[in-house]
Formats: sequence, C-alpha cells, structure tokens
Amino acid sequence: MASLHTLSSLPPRTFLASHRQDELDALFATLPAAQPSELQGEYQGTLFGIRGLSGLPVAFKGMLYRLLATWLNPWEGKQFDGDNGANLWGHGRLQGRWGQYRIQPHTDNAVLALDYNVDGNPALLRPILGEVRRFQDGLFLARMRYRTRRDTHTLLYFTLQETH
Repeated sequence: MASLHTLSSLPPRTFLASHRQDELDALFATLPAAQPSELQGEYQGTLFGIRGLSGLPVAFKGMLYRLLATWLNPWEGKQFDGDNGANLWGHGRLQGRWGQYRIQPHTDNAVLALDYNVDGNPALLRPILGEVRRFQDGLFLARMRYRTRRDTHTLLYFTLQETH
C-alpha cells in the first residue's frame, strides 16, 4: 500500500478503490478524526471497499465501483446540519433525504460517529454506525458499520467530498 506521503499525488478514487477492505482498515486507523465543524452542508459520496468483494479480480471490482459512481446508484452522499444529518438519495429534482443520523465524536474521539439509532429510522437502519476520518483537505474517508449483539462489522467504505 502507498504511504500517506504519496497520497496527495494519486487520484483518491483510484487509490482507495484499488485496495482490499483489510488494507482500507489499516489506512483508516492512521487517519485523524473528522471534527463536527468540518462537515456542514452537502457532500458527494463515492462507494467502494464493499465487504465480500475483496476476492474479485481488480478489473472487475474497478468496473463495479465505476458503475456505482454513475446515475445507476441512487445514493448521492450525505447532508450535515449541526448535530444531525441524512443520506441524499435520487438525482436532481427527484433528490430526497432518507436515513437520519446523529453526529457525535466517538467515545474515544478517534472518529466522528454517525449514529443511525434515532427516532424516525426503521429498525433495519438503527444498528448502522458511520465513522468518518479526514483523508485530505475537503475529502473524508468513511465506513459504514453494522452493530449486532456480538460484534460490529464493516460493510463498506466511501468517500465524502465537499460540493460547491
């Protein structure tokens, strides 16, 4: 895996999408926590590092992740507003917000937590926990985790990039 010193010279999507989930876990652990004040407004999201796809050929994974960055994927990103936020779904005038979360520093302050265990969310969403760290200026590396009675599992990684 490339060192953090060479990250700024690589296109973030290319660099991140080419790694297995265990490599993304290792990178994520080295990044500084995002602060709530850094994330306000709307952020474009890009999915990759999906659990279960690490064994696929790199070319196939690359094609799949490029496809997920097109209009075929209705998830657009996230919206942050103070201590709360929501996922942005749909395109253009058909865009809406669904999947609310509470924004808070994690108990050990290592990540910024997006906790979906809030009133208004269906039971299926409540175990979701997002975690956000700063990757580069204006670009955040995040992961979606699912809490069970026994453990918390990382389901996928995504980036959040400021929209202007």
